[in-house]
Amino acid sequence: MSKYKRALNIKWFATTRIGIEELAKNTNFELTSSDFRLLFYLLSKIDEDNRATIPKQKDISAEINISIRKISEGLRRLREAKIIVKTDESKSYFINPAFFYTGGALFLDAKQEDFDSNFNPSPQSYTPTADNAEIRRNLEKI
Repeated sequence: MSKYKRALNIKWFATTRIGIEELAKNTNFELTSSDFRLLFYLLSKIDEDNRATIPKQKDISAEINISIRKISEGLRRLREAKIIVKTDESKSYFINPAFFYTGGALFLDAKQEDFDSNFNPSPQSYTPTADNAEIRRNLEKI
């Protein structure tokens, strides 16, 4: 069952006009043709949660005829461009719904919030480790 409460057999995905326009211009992303081929491979694995679970890089290399080095570099560039982000699951990537999405527009905002939370995580709770004497010394300086 999907995180978004839908069990879908994905046969299609949608794109946003703005996302495709940005990819077509490719000015800020510096993606190569191999990176785009890798992106389309990831899209062929997309699920209802906008995630793509992929095999080992050597298997991808054999399937789409791109070297393992270019696959590794491509995954890095796609992450740097914020088109994908690594998930907590092994060999799984979350595809940015601002570019491509599954399941219709109804869940698009929720998916985008999930994706964005990977770049703006909520702050971890902070517990000071300084001892009381150090705190007093710092307060006396004020």
